[in-house]
Amino acid sequence: MNQVRKMSLLFLVIMFVIGGMAGCNSNNSAKKAADEENQEIQEKESKQSEEQTTRKFTDSVGREVEIPANITKVAPSGPLAQMVLYSIAPKKLIGWARKPGEAEAKYFDQKILDLPTFGMFYGDTFNLEALIAAKPDVIIDIGEAKKTVKEDMDEIQKSTGIPTIFVEAKLDTIPQSYQILGDILNEKEQAEALTSYSEAAINDAKEISSSIPEKEIVTLFYGIGDNGLNTNGKGSFHAEIFDFVGVENVAVLDQAASKGGGNEVSMEQLLLWQPEVIIFAPDSVYEEVTAGDPLWKDLKAVQSSKIYEVPEGPYNWLGFPPSVNRVLGMKWLGNLIYPNLYTYDMIKETKEFYRMFYHYDLTDEEAGELLSRSTLK
Repeated sequence: MNQVRKMSLLFLVIMFVIGGMAGCNSNNSAKKAADEENQEIQEKESKQSEEQTTRKFTDSVGREVEIPANITKVAPSGPLAQMVLYSIAPKKLIGWARKPGEAEAKYFDQKILDLPTFGMFYGDTFNLEALIAAKPDVIIDIGEAKKTVKEDMDEIQKSTGIPTIFVEAKLDTIPQSYQILGDILNEKEQAEALTSYSEAAINDAKEISSSIPEKEIVTLFYGIGDNGLNTNGKGSFHAEIFDFVGVENVAVLDQAASKGGGNEVSMEQLLLWQPEVIIFAPDSVYEEVTAGDPLWKDLKAVQSSKIYEVPEGPYNWLGFPPSVNRVLGMKWLGNLIYPNLYTYDMIKETKEFYRMFYHYDLTDEEAGELLSRSTLK
């Protein structure tokens, strides 16, 4: 009897162990399936999260570039880009293409001035190592689309490993440029303000200039350089502001140079053109001519005292570099040449522009000083 009981107990124990093992195997299978499911969910979430951190952007020359969805650090390609980026997102700018000089420094906070200098893509000052060390989220080139711009952007992106994009910004496309930048930089409120201001100024210039009778269009020469005889020829990117305002640029050249220094012309040629107005770039020969330089005395514009100097600070208002400074330049030039048509209060306009685009509050005295060799002459 005892033997039978023992056998029964042993059988029960064996069955219990087998059942436990089966249950354990079942639990392990369920746990493994759950782990695999969790891993799959995590991988999917990780992929979605990664996709949310970047976005596809098609730049102005059709290049599709993957850029961060949240950009906090931006590097400019050159002075044009630098100006536009500073106006819309100064706190995201991490370096200069060309650092402001001593005379320009007053318009910028010291913290901004202390940023490193990377140099310019198009020139011999570009410092690739400094740019990479700054670790920008994106590099942005803004301005005129050069023939090699696609290859140039691809080369910079390949060399740095940093997303590099081009945003075209001709004078009449500046508003659209701000809209694009406001979107990718998450600066939509500032972009909207700059877009509205630029668009209104451009539309005003187009409307007013189209109303000027041909016989009343004023002829103008823009003198650049140490001798005042370099100029930006009609049709060049640097001279497009004249067409917008409705003045006739007398410098019709066989091939207008696409650079700030323009082309050099002779005094004999200038005497043949006989412009009604002469405007000199800063640091040219305005002072010498107004003091009676005999080389210029036979020009009718000099004889009628219609010679002026472009305001500058921190940048030349007519376009050196040819960036958003030209938006104010249109108002200034229009008001200077056609004050009855472009009826702006230039002290007020200057102060508003500097506040919005340069983040600097001009005093009335500072605005007056900027205009002292032109509007308030």
